[in-house]
Amino acid sequence: MKSEQGKKSMPLPGQSLFSIDEVSARWIAAPHQVAQWAAQERLEVITSVGPVHAGGDEVAGLVVVAMADLLPMFRRDGSGPTSMRLRRLRKIGDREWRTVSDPADGVVVAAGDLLIDVAEMGRFEEENELMRRAHAGKGPEPKFDWDGFWRAVAIYVHEHGVPPTLKEFVATFEGWFLDQSNGAECPSDSVIRKKLSPLWNELRREK
Repeated sequence: MKSEQGKKSMPLPGQSLFSIDEVSARWIAAPHQVAQWAAQERLEVITSVGPVHAGGDEVAGLVVVAMADLLPMFRRDGSGPTSMRLRRLRKIGDREWRTVSDPADGVVVAAGDLLIDVAEMGRFEEENELMRRAHAGKGPEPKFDWDGFWRAVAIYVHEHGVPPTLKEFVATFEGWFLDQSNGAECPSDSVIRKKLSPLWNELRREK
């Protein structure tokens, strides 16, 4: 019988789902703020349900919840209920909400069962520069080299002038980020546009 010693243990996968309390602690924000962003559909919150009927189909597993319906659980003063009935949901990847028809009164969900996927959390952090703000203190390094980005923008404008359209400006620096990472990663189009738009408008006005 071979000894078990010397066998390398396989690393466990990282955590992929986070509660609203965990996310609020990471972002240094109150739970009611995170819930409000989700209610405005700026952030996707999911939960797990057993087989239910919604929108004419049987739905089960991880689903997106309509956080606008569940906001009373996240009152600022903490006086809200700890669970509510979920009456609207949608499948992950869908855009249309479905009304739960069976059970007729919806599915009971607790605040602790409302989760945010790590990829969705990263998207929100990137679009709102949450980790960059945290880095001003003792937070983690920003994901992208924004200092290098602004240097590259200055050099580009000096050498090539102001692009005729904002779309072209954004596309140029999507390419720049991909070049820096050998095609591995790039901020979203909306993030780059948000950064470049004020500069482009000002430069076009001066021109």
